[in-house]
Amino acid sequence: YIPLGGKYSYEQSQLFANIIVKLVQQQIPKFTTLERMIANRKGKMYLDYMQNRPGATIAGVYSLRPKPGATVSMPVTWDEVRPGLTMRDFTIHNAVDRLKETGDLFSGVLAEGIDLAGTIKRAQSVF
Repeated sequence: YIPLGGKYSYEQSQLFANIIVKLVQQQIPKFTTLERMIANRKGKMYLDYMQNRPGATIAGVYSLRPKPGATVSMPVTWDEVRPGLTMRDFTIHNAVDRLKETGDLFSGVLAEGIDLAGTIKRAQSVF
């Protein structure tokens, strides 16, 4: 999620997401792919900018997932992203305690939002 503050159209946000995933894929091609067909991904993480459109479904943050163990869609910190991290680490049984411990890690996404033009300009200077 990137906070946009409701300032941009679906088309603008999808174009921005497309730029971001292409940059990420160029930076870490060993781990990521833009390949839509699961069979062709070869274990790589799919970077899906196509979800950013009207009518698309996505698991909302803190939502209960229809998976064994009653997993919960949980935001994590970069420090928590490590080998072995799985969706089974966050369940209906530990979600409330985690929120009490970490606070709402998603709250920043609901803030004012980024300046899209400024962000693109800064990205051009880096890439």
